Amino acid sequence: MKRYVNSLFSIAVTVGSLFASDAKKTAVPGTDDLSRYTAAKAAPGGQTILRDASGRTLGTASTIGTRMTFRDSAGRTTGSATVEGGRTVFRDASGRTVGTATPSASQTITYRDASGRSQGSSLVSGGRTTFRDAGGRTQSSAQKTGSSTTFRDASGRTIGTSTTTEEKQPVAAKHQGR
Repeated sequence: MKRYVNSLFSIAVTVGSLFASDAKKTAVPGTDDLSRYTAAKAAPGGQTILRDASGRTLGTASTIGTRMTFRDSAGRTTGSATVEGGRTVFRDASGRTVGTATPSASQTITYRDASGRSQGSSLVSGGRTTFRDAGGRTQSSAQKTGSSTTFRDASGRTIGTSTTTEEKQPVAAKHQGR
């Protein structure tokens, strides 16, 4: 009996360790809809907390000027997004370009990989952003409500959320008449 209990305990510890150390793929900014949306909606001086469907923090995105820095849940920099001319350039943590986002006059943004191949697009309509793959198939959507955004896959299941805090910009001092 003692051997049986020890075996069950060993299995439970092993399985628990597997779940606890379940390695998540590090998100590279610009390669998923959540980071693309966050970069497109960046508020100067603001910070966005990115969460998965279970509410676990995946990381943050902070904006200073025209540059957004993405960090994982441990605070390590995973990449950046910088507005350059009329497009946003996404770079990994080593500074290598991983993709771009180029807006058009019709509220559509086209996403390309580092080689310039189309990876998909997004379209804003009525407060909702719909992401499509290169073949035009809907992949996900983002719906903003106040300072929060909910991301859903093509079948409507929640796949993530983000919450943005905007730092107040300094107000110019008012001159009083004398």
